Amino acid sequence: MTMAHDASADIEMHQLPLDLRRGDHTVRLRHLASDDGNALLDFGRRQPDEDLLFQERDITNVADIGDWIHETEAGRIRSVVAEENGEIIGYATIERGRLRWTRHVAEIRVMVDVGARRLGLGHIMLGLAFESALSDDVAKIIAQMTPDQVGARKIFERLGFVEDAVLTRHVASADGELHDLLVMRFDTKQRMICKECGQAVLTLIPMQGKQLCWACYEILDHELGAG
Repeated sequence: MTMAHDASADIEMHQLPLDLRRGDHTVRLRHLASDDGNALLDFGRRQPDEDLLFQERDITNVADIGDWIHETEAGRIRSVVAEENGEIIGYATIERGRLRWTRHVAEIRVMVDVGARRLGLGHIMLGLAFESALSDDVAKIIAQMTPDQVGARKIFERLGFVEDAVLTRHVASADGELHDLLVMRFDTKQRMICKECGQAVLTLIPMQGKQLCWACYEILDHELGAG
């Protein structure tokens, strides 16, 4: 059974599946299912090549998608998908390090269909994955992206992520061109709580006697400016 949900409120894993209203769209958020292979393949093959460059797995490849589903069913990856009219239009994953010396690290990956990015699903799914990762016993959460993905970087920064490293010429595209890779991190032991929304972040900004996250700071700053 699903329930409708206000997109402005926080969403947690235990609430899934649920239907999310975004304007004229109703998007279902749910856990990845064993029979999602073809829908994931269709999703991957709709995306621009530059968006696929930094993915951990090839989501245009049947075998790689099969491995992803298997790893999710085995509990080694937590995977959530966004679905509209039976079509997958986004996903979020949380994966713990598998080696003994990386088990304290979790990596978040979020991708939204190129035709559905106006719906704000990236921010919603990232928040869902982030809250779920925070509930784990991890010391560090990381995310990887291209240095020129300014929008994605700002979303992570609002959650409290900071730049960890830029790996120069680290990834090769299909045509052999080398690209930089940006790694962002969130150290869970350093997190603080925004006094407005309750979000856990790395840094807080003082305003009107409150310690606020970037998102709440910008909202209040806009309201004060508009007033």
